[in-house]
Amino acid sequence: MTRHMSRWLLAATGLTLAVVGSGVAFVPQPFYAGYGITLADGAPLLGELRASGLTLLTWGALVGAGAVMSRLAATSALVGSVTMLAHAAGRVLSWASDGGLAPGLAAAGAVELALGVACVWVLTRPQADGGSERPRPATVHDAGR
Repeated sequence: MTRHMSRWLLAATGLTLAVVGSGVAFVPQPFYAGYGITLADGAPLLGELRASGLTLLTWGALVGAGAVMSRLAATSALVGSVTMLAHAAGRVLSWASDGGLAPGLAAAGAVELALGVACVWVLTRPQADGGSERPRPATVHDAGR
């Protein structure tokens, strides 16, 4: 696997987060209807969903940025792995606590797990020359560069 593969994995994870976040934030009722979930029209529920959707959209932009800006790759991989693995764990918690998952949600959990593990790989993989592939995190001092 190469640095090229890392970039593709970050891009795929970022795009997934951005698309899901956009759906939840901007069209929550049709988005969730695709999973067989009917949402009430209540403003408080929709407000909570939209806030979470914008959070996912923002994380998606950050993870995607790591695909094109190598100095953000480690931060992006960390954000991607934590976000995707937390969502996958939430699906397992829901399955254990609430009963079975709808097939679409189970598939989403499998994708989240796969992308989360892929981001962990990006974060921890060694370089071909035996050095560390992990770039140092960007700092405020890097802004002028």
